[in-house]
Amino acid sequence: MKIGEENEILEFKKTTGELKDAMDDISALLNKHCKGTVYFGVTDEGIVKGQQITDSTKKDVSRKINEAIEPRITPTIEKIVLDNKDVIKVTFYGHNRPYSSYGKYWIREGSVSRKMSPDELKRLIKNEDYSSKWEQELTDKTINDIDNETLLDFYNSSKACGRLEMKEYDKEKLLAMLGVIKEGKINNAGYTLFGSDAKIGLKLATYATDNKVTFLDLKLINGNVYNLVGVALDYILSKINWRVEIGSRKRDEIPEIPEKAIREIIVNAFAHADYDVVPEIEIGIHPNKIEIYNPGTFPDDLTPYDFISKNLSSYKRNRLILDILFRSKDVEKSGTGFQRVNELCLKQNVSWTFRKEAYGFFFEFIRTNVHLNVQINVHLTEQEQRIFNLIDSNDRITKEELAVRINKSEKTVQRIISKLISYNFIERVGSNKDGYWKVKE
Repeated sequence: MKIGEENEILEFKKTTGELKDAMDDISALLNKHCKGTVYFGVTDEGIVKGQQITDSTKKDVSRKINEAIEPRITPTIEKIVLDNKDVIKVTFYGHNRPYSSYGKYWIREGSVSRKMSPDELKRLIKNEDYSSKWEQELTDKTINDIDNETLLDFYNSSKACGRLEMKEYDKEKLLAMLGVIKEGKINNAGYTLFGSDAKIGLKLATYATDNKVTFLDLKLINGNVYNLVGVALDYILSKINWRVEIGSRKRDEIPEIPEKAIREIIVNAFAHADYDVVPEIEIGIHPNKIEIYNPGTFPDDLTPYDFISKNLSSYKRNRLILDILFRSKDVEKSGTGFQRVNELCLKQNVSWTFRKEAYGFFFEFIRTNVHLNVQINVHLTEQEQRIFNLIDSNDRITKEELAVRINKSEKTVQRIISKLISYNFIERVGSNKDGYWKVKE
């Protein structure tokens, strides 16, 4: 039995003994068309020969893909029967080009995979927008699969803040205006935002310490993005401290962290998540910090400080999702998230930090009720306290980053650091370039 011929999205392998070569082909197919299929148990000519498949065979394929392919993908690996013979079918897709196989980059030409030249790789990187093409892909969902209550709430919110011009609510017209329906089908962005049975994950946790060891509270929720943004915000606001300020005419309740800053980072996490895999946004409430995890990689050569100090434009992975949330005033201005968060935190003397990982990004608000873990015989100024808290939460933070965070010059930061060192609160270990800060016990 012949099942076809190899082409730019289809590859055949006689057995899983050719796994290493198959990884190069997966890289090539992804770099050419962002998708592909590989069969094991089929000859180069497309003739089904079959192969012995044990319980561990599919696991071996999955492990090899996980080891070899970067950025990571989530393939579908199936044992199927063709012509009464067992074969393995691997289907995959991804829009985060370029993809490598064991650090090498490949491209497809017809039915052949070859290494990319340095110039080809540069062109691919240059031409690839950071934004995801996943958003525009159509699902099998229709208007009947959109949660009407959620969409109506979005309509009312967007109308109230003046970011939507539509006199009367019309479900189909609204979806068309937002660019999430085509030929009766809802695209990925629309269903992720408003789907009645969307499966985006949200983990809400409160911990006894700053380490993720002892849970005081844990909730796992699935739903659509529009609703989950509100759930995440409400959870944080219910767990943090509030103070009351009584004026001449009214009573104001003020959270320890600006509510608008929290909302901005939550929206950022959902808008920049990598939806090529099933993502799970995480909220962690700790005694000394609020941690928000975004399952989407941050631009490799940039940090939040670059967007603040250099006034860079936003890199929008899921542009449509972000712009729709902007209409409902979930963000104040599309594309200025980190700048706005930093300004809000500066006004309320709240510190923040971040860390990048291979497959995600953590943003942390340092809680304002943090106290020094040393016996204080010296009264610290407000700026000294903030610098200490920032160093305590991030021992690799630079003087340049500290200056951005407290909105002062590097000279001022150096003067404050010198005082903290003289108080024996901190010390510098190693060089200015490669060293780190140590908080004294």
